[in-house]
Amino acid sequence: MQLIAHEKSPYGELRVFDTTELYGELGKFRILQFADGAVQGAIDLKDPSRVVLAYQRALVGLMDAIRPSFGQAFVIGHGAGTIARHYGSERVRAAEIDALVVEWSRVYFGCPHDGVAIGDGRELLAGTEAGSLDYVVVDAFTAEGTPPHLATLEFYRLARDRLREGGAMLLNVIGRGKGDKRVASMLTTLQAVFPYATAISAAGRGGETGTNLILMAGPRELARVGLPRDCKPSHVQPGYVLRDR
Repeated sequence: MQLIAHEKSPYGELRVFDTTELYGELGKFRILQFADGAVQGAIDLKDPSRVVLAYQRALVGLMDAIRPSFGQAFVIGHGAGTIARHYGSERVRAAEIDALVVEWSRVYFGCPHDGVAIGDGRELLAGTEAGSLDYVVVDAFTAEGTPPHLATLEFYRLARDRLREGGAMLLNVIGRGKGDKRVASMLTTLQAVFPYATAISAAGRGGETGTNLILMAGPRELARVGLPRDCKPSHVQPGYVLRDR
């Protein structure tokens, strides 16, 4: 791998690499990494429009399956800007707490600033109009996983209030595998707010799958949505309801 950029921001250490192999696939890729070394974003330099990472393909596939002609999505956790770049700033508003991440998404991954706000995602979501969104997507992480204030009953109620009728909430979460109590409690908390909530896994190459799960919540009609290719339901044990402290 070739190091392209390395810098510390107030929120952590960031690196950008170019590599000729990603999860067993040969090509020309650029990746964004945080301090834990996990790939947080990637672009195929030969085909920049392609969605490279399995969990991001799952998110996009679900968004297309649930409401193909959706009008407005709010994404918390901009990263390399894959979702914003895929759908365009007219359809996606993104929130990113780290200004350096936003700058690098533009400089190294070709994602324009349009539609990206810098700040806490929950606070920025609270500033949107009730019933104005088709999707609320959470793809934000700290070293410990999803930030606690983005995993509570009160936050999920805020998201539900901002969704239009038939809208859905999608969360990319990372756990410790089977029996992860925090992921179980996140799903249980979603089920306390939304009529329907479930967990989905997305298959990827090599070590790409890790312990990523997509949590999907919304109206009961979501139970009839066909899952994208390489996605399947994932059984998660019941947990407890998470609340603001």
